Amino acid sequence: MKTIFKTYSQVFLSEGLGDKAPLFYAKRRQEHLKKLDSICIYGATEVENGERICQNPDFLYLTGINQSGAILVLDPLAKEEREILFLAEKDAKKEFWNGIRLGLPEPHIKEITGFETVFSLKEFDDWLKKRLEDFKKKHIFSNETISKKLANHKLKVLDISKIHFAQRVVLEPERIVFAKKAQIIAKNAFLSILPRIGSYKNERVLAAKLEYFMLSQTNNGLAFPSIIAAGKNACTLHYAKKDCPIEKENLILLDFGCRYNTVCSDISRTIPASGKFNPLQKLLYNIVLDTQKFHEKNVKAGLTLGKLGKEAWLFMEKLLAERFTNQGGKMKRCYSGKPHGISHLIGDIVHEGAPNRDYLKAPLKPGMLISNEPGLYGHFEFEIDGILYSEDIGIRIEDNLLVIKGGCENLSREIPKEIWEIEKKY
Repeated sequence: MKTIFKTYSQVFLSEGLGDKAPLFYAKRRQEHLKKLDSICIYGATEVENGERICQNPDFLYLTGINQSGAILVLDPLAKEEREILFLAEKDAKKEFWNGIRLGLPEPHIKEITGFETVFSLKEFDDWLKKRLEDFKKKHIFSNETISKKLANHKLKVLDISKIHFAQRVVLEPERIVFAKKAQIIAKNAFLSILPRIGSYKNERVLAAKLEYFMLSQTNNGLAFPSIIAAGKNACTLHYAKKDCPIEKENLILLDFGCRYNTVCSDISRTIPASGKFNPLQKLLYNIVLDTQKFHEKNVKAGLTLGKLGKEAWLFMEKLLAERFTNQGGKMKRCYSGKPHGISHLIGDIVHEGAPNRDYLKAPLKPGMLISNEPGLYGHFEFEIDGILYSEDIGIRIEDNLLVIKGGCENLSREIPKEIWEIEKKY
């Protein structure tokens, strides 16, 4: 079996479980079937350009199949054929360009995917028409990819995303192991560049070194394009230019992560290019760090990220007043109180639930993985020991927290973030 998996061009993700992978995905489908009261139809992504595709996370979660030209049917009302996979037929010309794909006819298809029932994609329309004859339910479920195709049938098509999302964002023990591995890779990548920060002349070279280390440790790529922002550039939250010189007096904001199997890491660290924080940088950095610790202490199952985030941002404003503005410091920010969310869900995609983020109002559950990323951005002036410091500063410190009963586990705790740790590594 392991040799069979290796034959394909990364189109079936075995989640690092080898021969056990088909059972792993089958278990997910069985759990999902319990939540359904009618047929649910998932379509795979329709876009594939030769690179590793960005599969619909719902389809990927339930099948492990990372290619276009596929449909999944889950039918809790059927006595037999409750799980059906529709696949495109083999296309030698397409495989010439993109490598070997899953398709029909395929002697090992059931063994690889874990599906007992696999039909040709060409049969889907006829199958659905026949299945809906004398269908007593007034609705079916689908994901966005295929919902338009189902609109021709005289049934109400309901969005499955909320039901599926609630299941997907709670990590199983296997994915928790992968999440921890992604953290180790991110940690080692950060430690590999930290002692050499002074040698990187621009953001592009630093990004290349950081990403090289992560890519060399995982077959599954980066979780997202890294943000490497020096000085004023760190005040742009999703800074993408990444080609400016690194000045010795500046801070550098690093936002990076990798994907291990299908689980992502998402880490931010802010470090001084010179190897030492100046007094203003140190003061503001500790405000952000103390806010992060406050938020981590408060996170636990049953609470909502919306409420927790509000409390954390209020805490930061309190610290800014006590330690900075009430002491004579001046600041100019392009926001008031909250520059961005302090936490988002992490899973098969780095920002699970974006862009609507309805999960902010839902109670946290054990097994959820969230970010903890307070930030402070703007122009700051403060006189310390007779010296006036005036600087454009962006600081973000981000860890990944696994929600557990009664609290959380900081999976990023071994990635240096205390000032003394960072300065010691230079």
